[in-house]
Amino acid sequence: MSERKGSVPAGDVASPDVASADAVGAASRRALDAAGAYDADAAIREARLASGLARRLGRLEDAAGAMVAEGLAHYFRDEATQAAASALDAVRRSAGDADATRAWFVTTLAFVSVGAFDIAAVAAARARSHALASGSSEALARAVSAAGIVASETGQHDEAVARLLEASRLARRHTDAALVMKTAGNLSRIVLERAAAREKAGDAAGARRDRQHARRVLLIATRIPAPAGDHAIVRGHLGEANRRLGDLPAAIAAFDEGLDLLGPEALPWLAVECRVRRAHARLALGDLDGAAADVEVASHLCLDARAAASREECHRLQADLAERLGRRDKSAVFRAYARTARQRREAERELACRHALLLWQRHEAARGAPD
Repeated sequence: MSERKGSVPAGDVASPDVASADAVGAASRRALDAAGAYDADAAIREARLASGLARRLGRLEDAAGAMVAEGLAHYFRDEATQAAASALDAVRRSAGDADATRAWFVTTLAFVSVGAFDIAAVAAARARSHALASGSSEALARAVSAAGIVASETGQHDEAVARLLEASRLARRHTDAALVMKTAGNLSRIVLERAAAREKAGDAAGARRDRQHARRVLLIATRIPAPAGDHAIVRGHLGEANRRLGDLPAAIAAFDEGLDLLGPEALPWLAVECRVRRAHARLALGDLDGAAADVEVASHLCLDARAAASREECHRLQADLAERLGRRDKSAVFRAYARTARQRREAERELACRHALLLWQRHEAARGAPD
């Protein structure tokens, strides 16, 4: 019977170097598994263990996957500068095209999160180049998803949907159910963003078609085996699709299911998002007590730095609720809070962008001539 690659055959004595190399690989796999399950703290812990061991061995490339996991973990925690640093570190360490694709994918996410879309587009193009060289449908699905995310963020909604449809087809060729689930979640989110853009432009029928399309994709996705975090995200999108389609009881049920899948400390940004959306649905149904309960919990969760992006929306919802209760004075206060939250968020994003740009400039200078 053949031995697993990297393992020590029975009866042999492992040398310290072999044992350490195995430990790097094991820690890297644990880091990637934790990132895939949205356990940011565990991903960072295991990634740093892998990186330290790899450094002592003088084989930094062995921890490329761990650095990808650390970059994702920082991205989940809304730590854009750290995400960019870890992702670019992963790029430098990558010895193969599959690792490089993952690294450039996370680099894309990091620079999208600070609004550096030109750089994100370059990162997505490099991810695609490495994915094509790898010959892996899994790698290409990630790279095409990256291009779609950049297109969506820059208002190219039709292009974004086309790229995510392509990524979904590629993902279905692979045996990784979690990849299929994540791709379906991204597709539905981008279709919902196109629906919002169409509605704003006065195309109500187009917006409704998009939301119905997103709902169909999401209902299929709920049956795919995947980590609880992915199912919570999918149910959050499903709830929003139902809410925008006017099916408020179904929306609330989807939000309920999503929140039940989240632990008390897991994905605070998602918990806030679900509660805010559920509160809007409850307001639309006239359930002021239920909406107030959601607002109270969401406002508390927004104190967490990882949910900072939702603070403005929380204050706006508080203002809407106060107005519904006849407290216009209080509503005005919360609207002022919302403006302050938006300004603070913009300033934080601008600072993170400057830091990330410096990291990029140093990376490109060390890399040599651009593509």
